[in-house]
Amino acid sequence: MYLISAILLFWVVFVFWVRRELAEAWSEPCLRSPVLVFEGDDWGFGPMEQAQALLDIAEVLGRHRDAQGRCPVMTIGVILSGPDPTQPENAEAGLGLDDEKLVCVRSAILKGVNAGVFSLQLHGMQHYHPQVLARACRSDPALAEWRRRHLPSTEDLPPALQSRWTDGSVLPSRALDPQDIHRRVVAEVAEFRRVFGTDPVVAVPPTFVWSAEVETAWAAAGLRVLVTPGERYESRGADGLPTDSGHFYHNGQRCDSGLIAVVRNDYYEPVRGHRASNGIAALTRKWAQRRPLLLETHRSNFVGRQARHQDSLAAIDSLIAEACKRYPTLCFVSVEALADAYATGGSALLDHGLPARLRALPARLLTTGRRRKVLLLLCFLTVFAVALAA
Repeated sequence: MYLISAILLFWVVFVFWVRRELAEAWSEPCLRSPVLVFEGDDWGFGPMEQAQALLDIAEVLGRHRDAQGRCPVMTIGVILSGPDPTQPENAEAGLGLDDEKLVCVRSAILKGVNAGVFSLQLHGMQHYHPQVLARACRSDPALAEWRRRHLPSTEDLPPALQSRWTDGSVLPSRALDPQDIHRRVVAEVAEFRRVFGTDPVVAVPPTFVWSAEVETAWAAAGLRVLVTPGERYESRGADGLPTDSGHFYHNGQRCDSGLIAVVRNDYYEPVRGHRASNGIAALTRKWAQRRPLLLETHRSNFVGRQARHQDSLAAIDSLIAEACKRYPTLCFVSVEALADAYATGGSALLDHGLPARLRALPARLLTTGRRRKVLLLLCFLTVFAVALAA
């Protein structure tokens, strides 16, 4: 009797330990079929050779279809502007995507959008904060030289300075003025509309560092969807790494700002050795959880000093082919369409039945080895105690 009581107490402690994850796992909608989306970041301002890279990616994506006849979608997290080398002392001066030097990049992006294989996301006016970068340039000649280059790659900046929505010129980083945030959000949304002729719907914070103020400003500017890594990082610590804030997100969550959250939940970076097997393993995990697989991938796989363009194209091609083979019901949708399904309870993508939730719940909760070990131990002790009592 005492053993059973002790085990019941352990079960109560375990449930209390995972109470937040349990509530979120139960409330998050379940998918009816596997979903795969490639999340491409950092496109737009930068080297002109990315135009051909974008055309090549679009060609690869266009080779494939899901059971509904839809092509795979790569979201294009757009950077709208970067430093103007003719005005190196003017922190706010920039070259936009309609500049003659970058019009080929814009054209390649729009060609993919029209083909249904690209979906635009607002990544930022710049992949940095102009005034923060200017302060850093005063004490770092290498940064000042970067600003004077012709179409430099923002991937070459220190990670802390790539964060647009915190002051990473010092570490730990400092919060930005709320008025500055709202003014810059309004400006980048207007620039997106001017360059692409349409309003942005999805926002992707650069380096996933942003604040509630930024979120609110995006919602006020008309955006509807926020791509997150599952948690909001509001600053960078003394080590330069994003710091935990305790603000968590799950797919389909209606944020306090009014935005619908969607979670990027894995990586596919061929320059780091990722191949089809990595992507298939991730898809298997997410389908067990009845969650979509949003694979983060970056321009640096295709353009830049470390890029392996042909290898990266082949890796994406083989992943899609293998995914279609393994999962005949696989769906290719954009993040925007996925978020709309979450917001409206779309029956075509979502399964609201109790069996789906019950199947997904353990897969969602037992995402760490520690939890699995504790649960297995509790199950063993429970069976042992019942057998002993019998």
